[in-house]
This record gives sequence, structure tokens and C-alpha cells, in this order.
Amino acid sequence: MNFTENLSADELLTRHSNGERDFRGASLIAAHLMEANLSRTNLSNANFKRANLIRSKLIAANLNGADLSEANLSKAKLIETNLGGSSLTGTIAIGTDFSGANLTGAILSHADLSKAILIGASLVGACLLNGSKLTEANLSGATLSRAIMSGVDLTKANLTRAIMSEVDLSGANMSGATLIRAYINRGNLSGINLVEAFLSEASMREACICAANLSGADLSGADLQSANLNGSNLTGAYLQGANLSRANLNGLILHKADLRAANLNKASLRGANLSGANLSGASLLEADLRGANLSHANLSGAGLLLSSLTGANLTGTNLSEANLIGASLNVANLNEAALSGAILPNGATHSRD
Repeated sequence: MNFTENLSADELLTRHSNGERDFRGASLIAAHLMEANLSRTNLSNANFKRANLIRSKLIAANLNGADLSEANLSKAKLIETNLGGSSLTGTIAIGTDFSGANLTGAILSHADLSKAILIGASLVGACLLNGSKLTEANLSGATLSRAIMSGVDLTKANLTRAIMSEVDLSGANMSGATLIRAYINRGNLSGINLVEAFLSEASMREACICAANLSGADLSGADLQSANLNGSNLTGAYLQGANLSRANLNGLILHKADLRAANLNKASLRGANLSGANLSGASLLEADLRGANLSHANLSGAGLLLSSLTGANLTGTNLSEANLIGASLNVANLNEAALSGAILPNGATHSRD
């Protein structure tokens, strides 16, 4: 067919039923194609602006470069469809199935993909700006590397095992989202809302997570090596067995956080609030805890070798069986701490009560 040919919905469906499959560049603005079956059809660069495609079937179709802005794709099936470089600005795709689809470089600004299925989909370099909704969407196993998703609503979305290296999620809402074993290395998560999110065993190496809210989040076994969490809130967060070595945790709120057996070697925790936190068995080799609030924290059996605790608040801190060899601190501070069986900075063992 001719490029940019104007077609009515009826003409498209008639020619399709007669076996024609090449409709590249077709103009189908505001076409009514509800429940139409256009699977395995070439619709590259077609114009579906404001079209009604509710419950349509576009399985394995070619929609590369297509304009689907303001179209309604709710409950449609676009499984393994090629949507590379397409425009879905203002598109409604509630409950739409994009499993295995290619959305590389697609524009999804102000789109509504609530409860959409994007299992294994590729959104590499896709642009989902403020106003886009992916609440309760299933993005498990999806690839979102270098995608721009600042300010996107991903409340309760499922991103289990998603690949999100260098993604921009600044200011996004991911409260209650599931990111178990997700790969988010070097991602920008500044100002993100991850309240009560599930991030166990996620990899977030060198990620920027500044001024973020992770209160109540599950980060058990997560890899946050060299991540920057400066000024974030992790009140009541679960970080058991997490790797936070060399991480920037300055000024962090970790009140009552669970950091049992966590790796905090060479981490910077200056001025952090760790009051009431559980760091039993944690490793804090050469950690910087100057001015940190460790009041009533549990550091029993923790390794604090060569750590800096100058000016730290150790009121009511449990340091029993902890190793403080070479640690720098004000000795007077230890008077307020429980030291039964602890190895002191000079190598002497404190008497057991």
C-alpha cells in the first residue's frame, strides 16, 4: 500500500480479511477497531492516534514507529509486538498484555498502564515521564536499562528480576513494589518512594538513592556496595545480610532498622541515626560512625575493627562480644554502653557480667 494512505476501519478490516498484511504508514486516526484481530500485521509507522483498540489482538504485529498517542489499548493483546520507537503519549493501556513486546525507545509520557502485563518486555531507553501510571503492573523479567522513569507511579508493581541498570527512577512512587533480585546497578533513585517495598537480594551497586524513603522496605541480602543513600529514610527497614560496604550512609535515618550480619565495611555513617537498630553480628571494619546516634542499638558480636566512633552516642548501646580493636572513640562514651565480653580498642577483653 502507499505510504500515509488514509484508511477507514472497515476498509482495513476488509482488506485484512482478504489476506493483505502490509499496512505500513496507514492513517487510522480515531479508527474504531475494538476487538479487531490484526496479529502479525505490518503496521509500522501507522497513525492510530485516538483510535479505539480495546481488546484488540496485535500479537507479533509490527508497530515500529507507530503513533498510538491517546489511543485506548485497554485489555488488548500485544504479545511479542514490535513497538520500538513508537509513541504512546497519553495512551490508555489498562490491563493490556505487552508480554515479550519490544518497546525500546518508545515514548510513554502520561500513559496509563495500570495492571498492564509487561513480563519479559524490553523498554531499553524508553521514556516514561511524570504522569505515567504503572500501578500494579507486572514487569517481572523486563529490561528497563537506561529508561527514563522519573516521577512514574509504580505502586505495588512487580519488577522481580527486572534488569534496570542505569535507569532513572528519580522521584518515582514504588511503595509496596516488588523488586526481588532486580538489577539496578548505577541507577538514579534519588527522592524515590520505596516504603515497604520488597528488594531482597536486589543488586543496587553504585546506585544513587539519596533523599529516598525506604522505611519498612525489605532489603535483606541486597547488594548496595558503593551506593549513595545520603539523607534517606530507612526507619524500620530490613537489611539483614545486606552488602553496604563502602556505601555513603551519611545522615541516614536507620532507627530500629534490622542490619543483622550486614556488611558495612568502610561504609560512611557520619551523623546517621541508628538508635534502636539491630546490628548484631554486623561487620563494620573501618566504618566511619563519627557523630552517629547508636543509642540503644544492638551491636552484640559486631566487628568494629579500626572503626571511627568519635562523638558517637553510645547510650544504652549493646556492645557485648563486639570487637573494637583499633577503634577510635571517646573512652568516656563506653561508660554508657554494655560491654560484656567485648574486645576493647587496646585489645583487652572486658569482663563478662
